[in-house]
Amino acid sequence: MLEKDLFYGASDDSDVQLVRRFREGDQSAFYQLASRFFLLLKKKAAAYSRNAQDSDDLVQEGLIGLHKAALTFDESGTASFRTYADVCIRNRMISSLRQSRSASERLSGTAVSMEEAERLESPPESDPLNAVIVNEELQALEDYLREQLSPAESRVLDLYLSGLSYDEIAERLGITRKSCDNAMQRIRKKLRQRY
Repeated sequence: MLEKDLFYGASDDSDVQLVRRFREGDQSAFYQLASRFFLLLKKKAAAYSRNAQDSDDLVQEGLIGLHKAALTFDESGTASFRTYADVCIRNRMISSLRQSRSASERLSGTAVSMEEAERLESPPESDPLNAVIVNEELQALEDYLREQLSPAESRVLDLYLSGLSYDEIAERLGITRKSCDNAMQRIRKKLRQRY
């Protein structure tokens, strides 16, 4: 599966090995997981969001879901970590959207205190320091991609992250599906080179 290929190759450790290292206190293992799941987070956020700000917020929510997955994954279960993390990320994003809609409805219907508004905007289990560190790592990855990708590759990646299929990207850019696939192969290679 092409999506899966985008996330592997950054380290020789499996996802489960990274989860174990993270649980033993190795923060860099979580950053590695976050980097592996970065494109998935962006793509899911783009699919659920209405604008760029919503998308950025949902990426942060997705990171919280990934963090929770890393802490709660049961190796003795039948699901792979990737499957489990995908469910945790999706559930976190959907929960955030529901909470946001509910908060919007309440805020538009009644006046609320500043304390309540702040409480609604900050999820209780989010660690601000972790969020800042992970956000910096993801920003570094975005900067790297901006420097390394050609304009054509950037356009393909942007459309892919917005949720379009290879066929839709090819049609939108006026290229063949094979050209789109080749661009994604080059993007994967550049991602692997960073790690």
